[in-house]
Amino acid sequence: MKNTKQKGRALSTPKGFTLPRNVNAEGGFTLIELLIVIGIIAILAAAVIIAINPGQQFQQARNATRWSHMNSIANAVYSYAIEEGGTFPDCVPTEGLEDGETANDLEECENDLEDHMSELPLDPSEGGEGGTGYEIRSDGTRIRITSTAEEADEIEVIQ
Repeated sequence: MKNTKQKGRALSTPKGFTLPRNVNAEGGFTLIELLIVIGIIAILAAAVIIAINPGQQFQQARNATRWSHMNSIANAVYSYAIEEGGTFPDCVPTEGLEDGETANDLEECENDLEDHMSELPLDPSEGGEGGTGYEIRSDGTRIRITSTAEEADEIEVIQ
């Protein structure tokens, strides 16, 4: 083996072998190679973020929370009705279950349901800003609980 001195450093190469001109004698990567790898990583990261769609994942999580809250509210209202001989709380209007009819914000039920719920649930995105984010109404035998959040289309509990 012969020693070749390049850039102040001795390299050991087999006899008759010379380093190609484009190989970095210090064993590092060139700037172009690094930029290409960073570009590829950026493209893959963007594709993964688009595939995961975090906005949709968060919305689905908030909708699951809403569903759970509305079921808890319904259970509390029926617990109250059982305790009161089949009568719903005064805060639940009994004009009907259909859209466009009278509905009260759940906040009006706080005193009636305090023995049946530890605290009134708040909508994950809107609760606390002028109400709980949930509305309640009844037709006398069933109740309908809906979320007032814009992103909560079609989420309701009718029991």
